[in-house]
Amino acid sequence: MCDFSRPISQFHKDHVRLTRDQLADMHRRRERNLDRINRGLDETNKPAFSETINQGGYAQRTMTQPPERDQDSRYDIDLGIVFEHDNAAGPRTTRNWVRDAIDRKATTLKNEPQTKKKCVRVVYATGYQCDFPVFRRRWSDSGWKYEISSGDEWIGSDPAAMNRWIEATVAANSPESSGSYQLRRIIRLGKFFSKTHSNRLSRKFPGGLVATALFIEAYVSIDGRDDQAFRETLRILSNRSKYAPVYADGIEVSDDKDADRIERLIRQAKESVRELEKLDVGNPTVADANKIWKTVFRHSFFDQETNDNANRNSAAFVASQAATALSDSEKQSRMDAAVSARRESGGGGRPWSK
Repeated sequence: MCDFSRPISQFHKDHVRLTRDQLADMHRRRERNLDRINRGLDETNKPAFSETINQGGYAQRTMTQPPERDQDSRYDIDLGIVFEHDNAAGPRTTRNWVRDAIDRKATTLKNEPQTKKKCVRVVYATGYQCDFPVFRRRWSDSGWKYEISSGDEWIGSDPAAMNRWIEATVAANSPESSGSYQLRRIIRLGKFFSKTHSNRLSRKFPGGLVATALFIEAYVSIDGRDDQAFRETLRILSNRSKYAPVYADGIEVSDDKDADRIERLIRQAKESVRELEKLDVGNPTVADANKIWKTVFRHSFFDQETNDNANRNSAAFVASQAATALSDSEKQSRMDAAVSARRESGGGGRPWSK
C-alpha cells in the first residue's frame, strides 16, 4: 500500500480529533451545568452530590468532530453525578432532583433538560450534548461501591472502570510507548468513519462505546503508518459477524438493536477496503490516493490536498514509491553519489552551521 500516512495524520489532527477550542467550550458547559446542579439542589433543599466521574468519549479522549456535512450532529460529555447512598431517594426521583436543579438555574437553555432512563440530558442548539448519569455510593471493606439509577432500579456499576480499561488497552496495544497512541487515533478515525456514513445513508451505525469496542477488537498495529493500520483494521472488522456480541472490559456492551447497525458498519468497511486496495496496484499518484481516501471519509480535505498540494507533493510521493522499489544496493549507491556530489560542491551537510 502506498504511503499516505502523512496526509491521514494531518486529516486526523485538523478534522477528526476535537480542537482545543472545542474541548475548552465543552469544559465550560460542563462546569456551568455542575454549578447549576449545585445551586439548584441547594435552593430546593436536596442533598448535595458527593463527587463527579467523567465517562464516555470525553474521559477516554476518543471524541471526534462531526461529519463535514452534519455540523449540527451531537457529540457529548458524560459526567456521573454521585450521591451518598443514604442521601439518595428512589432512582427516578434522584434523577429528577438533578433535572429540576438544572432546569431551575438554566433559564437561557433553548431545550429543557430531559430525564432519560439512565441520565439527565441537556441538548444545545449547536449540537453539544451533556449527559449526567446519576449514581449512589456506599463504603465497603473493598472501597466505594457504586450503583447507577436505571429506570426504577439501582444497578451495580463501576463508572470509572471502563475508562481505566480503555486507557490501559490503548497504551498496551499501540506501537508507541508514550504520548499520542496509534490505537486512540484509529478509534477516533473509526468513530468519524461510522458517523460520516451514518449521516450519508441516513441510517444508524454503532456509536459511543460500541463503536470504540469494535475498533479496539479489530485493531491492527502498524508503526508509523496510520493509513495502513486503519485499512487493516477495517479489513478485520469487515470479516466479523454482526451477531457476535461486542465486549469491553469483559462486559457485553451491545444488544439486539445493535446487530443491524453493526452490519451497516461491516458492509461499509468492506466497500472501503476494496477502494483502498486499488492503492496497491501500479504507481498511484497523490491525486489517485486523495480520490480513493475521499470515498472513505467523504471530506473536502482530500479535495484540498489534490487541488492545493498535488503539484508540490507529487514529485516527492512518486520518488518515495520509486525508492521503495529499489534494491538495497541501488539505494546505497544513490546515497553515496548524493554525498559525493555535496562534498564536491562544497555544500556540506550542515546548512544550519553558518
